[in-house]
Amino acid sequence: MLERQQRQHKPFGNKGDKPGDSRKSFQVDRDRILYSSAFRRLAQITQVVTAQEGHVFHNRLTHSLKVAQVARRLAERLVEEQPDVAAAIGGIDPDVVESAALAHDLGHPPFGHTAEEELDNCAVKAGLSDGFEGNAQSFRILTRLAIHRIDYYGLNLTKATLNAVLKYPWLRSADPTSKRHRKYSIYDLDRQGFEFAKPEGSDTQSIEASIMDFADDITYSVHDLEDFYLAGLIPLELLATDWDELDRFINKWLRESPHNWVAKVVKANPHRFQNFLNATYNLKGQYPPGSFEQKAQIKRISSQLIQTYIHSVELTTEYGDRGYLKYNRNREEELRFLQRIVWSYVISAPRLATQRYGQKRIIKTLFEIYLEAIRDRDLSFIPPRFVREFLEIEEHTGNKTEMCLEKIRMAVDIIAGLSETEAVVQYRRLIGISQGSFLDNWH
Repeated sequence: MLERQQRQHKPFGNKGDKPGDSRKSFQVDRDRILYSSAFRRLAQITQVVTAQEGHVFHNRLTHSLKVAQVARRLAERLVEEQPDVAAAIGGIDPDVVESAALAHDLGHPPFGHTAEEELDNCAVKAGLSDGFEGNAQSFRILTRLAIHRIDYYGLNLTKATLNAVLKYPWLRSADPTSKRHRKYSIYDLDRQGFEFAKPEGSDTQSIEASIMDFADDITYSVHDLEDFYLAGLIPLELLATDWDELDRFINKWLRESPHNWVAKVVKANPHRFQNFLNATYNLKGQYPPGSFEQKAQIKRISSQLIQTYIHSVELTTEYGDRGYLKYNRNREEELRFLQRIVWSYVISAPRLATQRYGQKRIIKTLFEIYLEAIRDRDLSFIPPRFVREFLEIEEHTGNKTEMCLEKIRMAVDIIAGLSETEAVVQYRRLIGISQGSFLDNWH
């Protein structure tokens, strides 16, 4: 237990790091993440569509808060119902699980997955073989970028919490066809933090990471569908009643993912999934769009779905597809079916194509400008909070290649740490569309 409470930079006991602090170590972790500027920034980061849309959609902040709530409830249930199994697979602390859930999306750049892909392309072309990945950036924020004390970088979290954040506990694979090339939680430059969190070098999720991961799936599956159904963008009624619509949906899914096991299940059992939609969303007794009754119905259904999925898993000592969580296959199929509905009708919709193009243009331009400034040692152009780190890189990095990689990574960090409003304002100012004001304070 004491080993799980060890901190990255200095050891603390079971209490907080201030005299008279009654909090336990894992409660301190939760509070540090919640009060960090990196967490606050998530209010200005896209979940699926931008925060500037007229309709009230979830953003990364509201999403993270809900993941934390679901993760904590799931952890509490598992500890209460299976305490012996929980202890046998490393232990479960609800504060650790909640902390990991609050932190899991800290590394998302402005504009979400669109910018994530573009920033990865830019970083790789500049010379960083491990590019950019939101999960790896989250770990970097916690262990390196977040500001908490003047005598160390990062939030100085416990080993247990850092381990629970490691959704994909490995470095990037050099094989472009491997899943580990696309999804990973550690950059090469952050090995030290990884070795602290996982000294045994295991590439398996901790049980607390698995709970956070599953809570993330539950939360976005339910509330994304809720958002876009209420906005009139997802035709649940057609999927539930029109065979041709469901057939088109399935065939598109199989064209894009021919080996997807859930798509094959839906293809073989279409009526089961139509019945699932009808029974879940009560589509035969539809209420007028936007009405009090419709919104109340959707809120009730979302709550019921979340409770259903929270109770669909149990602990196991055998490591599998969801780590040490054993899932109900039918519930898992339904969950992935809901995720695909949002992907098919919203995320991959052509209406977002032009918006994504513009967002990629912003990310690429800003990256090139800041990387040039860093390489030219233009300190007037580097955000003040990065100047100290820049000077340390030049002073303490003896290897020229390593220094070059550190500077590229700094350019990535600057772009990834912007809010969407900051990214747009800086882009417009730097390309001359808007001159901005001399009094603008750029952090």
